[in-house]
Amino acid sequence: MIRKSLLLIAFVVALFAASAPSTGFAASGYNGAAAAAYADTYWQRYNSAYPSFANSGGDCTNFVSQALFAGGITMRLSPPNSGNAAWYMVKSKRQWSYALPWVNAQDNSIFALQHLPGVTQVASYYGVAPGQKVADNATQGDIVLYDVNNDGVYDHEGIVVANDGTSWDLVDAHTNSRYHAYWTLAQYNASWATTRMVVLHIPATTS
Repeated sequence: MIRKSLLLIAFVVALFAASAPSTGFAASGYNGAAAAAYADTYWQRYNSAYPSFANSGGDCTNFVSQALFAGGITMRLSPPNSGNAAWYMVKSKRQWSYALPWVNAQDNSIFALQHLPGVTQVASYYGVAPGQKVADNATQGDIVLYDVNNDGVYDHEGIVVANDGTSWDLVDAHTNSRYHAYWTLAQYNASWATTRMVVLHIPATTS
C-alpha cells in the first residue's frame, strides 16, 4: 500500500512537471515585477497556453492566478492538497484540471489568506466613488478583490502592476480587460456605491 501511494505521488509530480505551463524562471520567492510583467503582456491578448473562462463565468481570477504563477507562486496539487488549499491548472490528455481557487475570486481570497505564508490584508474600502482617490497601501504584484454587492462574496479580482508616480495603484484585469486602470475600478463600475474592495499584499518571501 505504501509503495502504491509513493508511486501515485511520483506520477502526479511527473504529470505536473510535464503539463503545467512554464513560468520562464525558477521560483525562489514571489517576484511582483515578474507577475506584473506577465499581466501587462496578457491583459488583452490571452495566453493560449491556458484555457479562457471569459465566456463561462469570467476570466479575472484565472488571469490573476496565471500572473501569480509567473511571479513565482508554486502550484499546490490535489492530492496532497484539498479544498481551498489546492491551487493549480494542469492539462492531461487534452483535458484541463484545476482547483477552484485558481479560477474563483472568493476561493482565491481564502487560498491567499489562509494558505500563502505572509499574505496580509493592507487596505479595505466600501463605496468609493469614481474619481475618488484612496490609498491601497500596495506594492507591485499585490491583488485586489471586489465584492460588488457587499454580500461577503468576492465577484472580481485584479492585480497591481504599475505606479502612477506616487504609489502602486494601477491594476490590470480580465473580464473586462483593463490595463493600468486606477485600482478601485469605480470608473467602470455602475455598482460602485455598494462595492467593497480589499487589497492583499504578497511578500517576496512567499512562493
